[in-house]
Amino acid sequence: MKSKPVFLKPRGAAALVPWEEIAVDAPEVGPQTPLDQAQFVALDVETTGNAPFLVLEIGAERFRLEGTLSFFDTLVDCRAPINPYARKRHHIDRAMLIGAPEFKDARRAFLRFAQGAVLVEHSHDAFDTWLVGRGLESPLEHPIIDTTALARLVLDLPKGQTPGLARLVAELAVDVTPAHAALDDARATAMVFRALIARARATLGWIAVGDVLAALPRPIVDRTAPSRRGSAAGQAPGARGRTAQPRSAEPAATPRATSRAPSARRGRSSRRRRSGSSGSPGGSPA
Repeated sequence: MKSKPVFLKPRGAAALVPWEEIAVDAPEVGPQTPLDQAQFVALDVETTGNAPFLVLEIGAERFRLEGTLSFFDTLVDCRAPINPYARKRHHIDRAMLIGAPEFKDARRAFLRFAQGAVLVEHSHDAFDTWLVGRGLESPLEHPIIDTTALARLVLDLPKGQTPGLARLVAELAVDVTPAHAALDDARATAMVFRALIARARATLGWIAVGDVLAALPRPIVDRTAPSRRGSAAGQAPGARGRTAQPRSAEPAATPRATSRAPSARRGRSSRRRRSGSSGSPGGSPA
């Protein structure tokens, strides 16, 4: 049975955009895949700013080291209150969400867009990928690379330091401006990643995807509320809501799907903030 069509709502779009899958010729990605041949998906989300941090916007860029392949960009229908501070940062209000897809549909389209790729995010605690994977029956299979950890290694920054996206853009002289809009920040993350990998290949001799993954283990984050940690400690490993999703040793199957996207935007630079979360998944309140 054919699944129902999904319509996306990019920020600023005058009308809904039908989701389209476009076949991409790409090899299967694994630890031995040369970095030049691998495909990556840089991801960024904007949220309500209140626990359980429901998703308001998903933006992503699918790319190779040599350049962009395609974009994914949509607001997400969410009926939960939006924190005033968060709204001042990402400028998403309730009226903008009218007609946008529900989280489950937006995520379904995104996961098809990101099939088989290595996920890249600028979030020291795997916050964005955890939000996308939260509530799934099985963990995300994608390998995940965090550009804050990558920057600490490549730029020799102090261990406890979490460099903001705007800082890395300036330090690496990348021609993009983070703006706390999901697609803009995903584009900035992709460009920062490419610049950092270029330095790492020159200084550390990285050749394959596995070289990066071995140097940057994914953090395991306890997102359980402090009052519930005692009982959560007795749950079986992988119990929902206790930690970030573990990274699989092998990524998903060969990537086949991407999406055309609206033209790139430029925006204002601002400091990035990430925090932990717990509760129900995605775009609608529990």
